Amino acid sequence: MFNEIFGVTSFIVTFILMVFMYRCFGKQGLIAWVAIGTIIANIQVIKTVHIFGISATLGNVMFASIYLATDILNDIYGRKVAKRAVWLGFSSTLVMIIVMQMSLHFIPAPVDTAQGALKTIFDLVPRIALGSVIAYIIGQHIDVVIFSLIKKIFSSEKTFIIRAYGSTVLSSIIDTALFVSIAFIGTLPDMAVFEIFITTYLLKLISTIFNVPFGYIAKSFYRKGKIQKLDEGY
Repeated sequence: MFNEIFGVTSFIVTFILMVFMYRCFGKQGLIAWVAIGTIIANIQVIKTVHIFGISATLGNVMFASIYLATDILNDIYGRKVAKRAVWLGFSSTLVMIIVMQMSLHFIPAPVDTAQGALKTIFDLVPRIALGSVIAYIIGQHIDVVIFSLIKKIFSSEKTFIIRAYGSTVLSSIIDTALFVSIAFIGTLPDMAVFEIFITTYLLKLISTIFNVPFGYIAKSFYRKGKIQKLDEGY
């Protein structure tokens, strides 16, 4: 039960931190969260855990928080700002891949103890990160577009839940399918790849269902005038 309890704790902590970033730094805090979160999620996804009776990769909660962050940006600041955050997340991952691959090619000193660990992690990152980056950039843009379309029909404050659920549920199918196909097809049996797709999507779906209240908390800060001065300061 440790993984299950720790998984729930990790979920709560992740979204509290996202809301905290928005409360402290306003719009720029959420944009920074997208950039930081994309890098973290691409490293987390290397690790596989057994949780709630299924095998799954980490990173799903962080990716769910990124989707929520872009939904909040889209809802409050508009589609253009949300897209800028998406591209920043993409650029951050690309920089991480390039810089870390260069770092691995330095000849380590005889006393170095980090090369092996770094190689284990970041030698796996390029293909996984490639799949993640392609899936992320396409999935996030689809999410932004769907969110904007739903907002034209359901635009009131109370229907944020419909916009957030609708856009993420649909875009996550494409995001997950692209990621799993690029990252794992040819390296794992087809059934294993399909299982990763199902479990990854289900975890993203569950994360989406339970993360929207944090979106309402973040939006309440803006509605109560606690964020505007932070935004004006940048």
